[in-house]
Amino acid sequence: MNANVTTIATAVGMLNDGDVDGYVTTLYAPDAAVHGFPPDFPPTRDGIGAFMRTLRAGVPDVRITAQDIVADGDRVAVRFTVTGTHTGEVFGNPGTGAAIDAEGITIVEFRDGQVVERWNRLDEVALHTQIGAIPAPA
Repeated sequence: MNANVTTIATAVGMLNDGDVDGYVTTLYAPDAAVHGFPPDFPPTRDGIGAFMRTLRAGVPDVRITAQDIVADGDRVAVRFTVTGTHTGEVFGNPGTGAAIDAEGITIVEFRDGQVVERWNRLDEVALHTQIGAIPAPA
């Protein structure tokens, strides 16, 4: 198995177990740049940590599951799902008790065993619809 894929699996396991700090320091280089996250969070390693802590606060049972992983050299693409129960405030929306199940895709670039850049897309329409932040599409 590709070493970078193993690093992702290890870090995501930490995140799913609630160890946000372990996830961040295992996966991201100190100078990492991240793209595709809400503008409230800086596009840095600290920003991704803040984002994940906010997500876990509002969805304490959040689980990230890789559906597909493709590795090519120093780049890895992952199609993933985010599932859990929206019990607390997340991104300005009070807890609803609703189940969430949203898909996303991310591409990361590694250098020396850690992510130095990440591009992310999450189906935010599905997520915001599921938590009642926007009405369901007609």
